[in-house]
Amino acid sequence: MFLKRTITSNTSIMQLFKPKCACIYASTRKYYRTEQSNSSPKYSTINESEVSKFSQLANEWWSPNGPMKLLHTMNPLRVSYIREQLRKNNYKKIGDDVSSSYHDHHPFRGLRMLDIGCGGGVLTEALVRLGGSVIGVDASDESINIAQLHARKDPSLHGNLKYQCITAEKLLEQGETFDVVCAMEIIEHVNNPAEFLKACAGLVKPGGGHLFLSTISRTPLSYILTILLAENTLKIVPQGTHDFQKYLRSDELQEIIEGIKNDDKWGKVIDITGIGPNPITSKWYKLPDWIPGKLDVNYLLTAQRF
Repeated sequence: MFLKRTITSNTSIMQLFKPKCACIYASTRKYYRTEQSNSSPKYSTINESEVSKFSQLANEWWSPNGPMKLLHTMNPLRVSYIREQLRKNNYKKIGDDVSSSYHDHHPFRGLRMLDIGCGGGVLTEALVRLGGSVIGVDASDESINIAQLHARKDPSLHGNLKYQCITAEKLLEQGETFDVVCAMEIIEHVNNPAEFLKACAGLVKPGGGHLFLSTISRTPLSYILTILLAENTLKIVPQGTHDFQKYLRSDELQEIIEGIKNDDKWGKVIDITGIGPNPITSKWYKLPDWIPGKLDVNYLLTAQRF
């Protein structure tokens, strides 16, 4: 693949991408083009090499300056985004006991929430602390073990937090549903995003439940920032963390979600927001609408089930 070519002084970035854009799109679509079906998933979308990769890093999940540093710095924005979207989109319809909980410290009270690909529990614990009843699931036994060990340090989490080493497909087969389903920074690490997203969508309660996603767009800019710089040059994340071919543009992700069928259409995408880090403070923030290409690298997406 052309992505493995070495960039020399005689090869510009745009020359590297320009002749291959069509090939990138065609090769990427094979990861998520699939037949729509009402039947239960017949296989797992788990990528064993990806699971192994993150299992080897399991002990680093709670090291704020380690290989998971970007997730730690991104987490406050992810949580505030979830809170903002639930409040904006008829939040009271999601849980029975929400009432005026936005005025206290537990805005997710009354909500049953699922964190898919929870890793060491960075997002999971934050959701519980804000009142949610949360299940964190991951395909890595090592990551789940670390998540459980870390959760024991905070007695306030007990009773509203559970971890399981299980796939989204298996949960769907068990008939589980949730008010809120989160699949953050995981879509680019599965074998078949379309089948994975169908399982995620099926786990959302009908009648207003929310699905939250975050991933990286497949653009020349995202390749430069997330692979050339973050992985190969600055070593912010371990080399091999990302596979450019598995990145999905926001329009592709929206097409998959809104194409999901149950008895009728599953639901709709109600928000897509570009995000990025402040290079000085390292804090993540929402990119304003006036910034060109605000969806060209990292973005958050909200979908609501009919």
